Amino acid sequence: MKNSTSETLNNLENSQLNVSQCCKATLDNLKEKPWKAIFKKIAHNWRTRIRLSYLNEAQLKDIGLTAADVDHEVNKTLWK
Repeated sequence: MKNSTSETLNNLENSQLNVSQCCKATLDNLKEKPWKAIFKKIAHNWRTRIRLSYLNEAQLKDIGLTAADVDHEVNKTLWK
């Protein structure tokens, strides 16, 4: 009976440690990732919208956009 109880306690302690480590890792990711992802998206949107705004009518026609499409995209907020 003692071996079974101590074995069960050891398993319980190990599983609690694994859950604790998993939770800590998840919280660390939640703290870091959203800000990094948001900044990356803002930087990407800024770069691509600047480049898009410099295209002339012929280039826009080649990619299937109009000046109104470009104006709409350029005037969006950077995080969208």
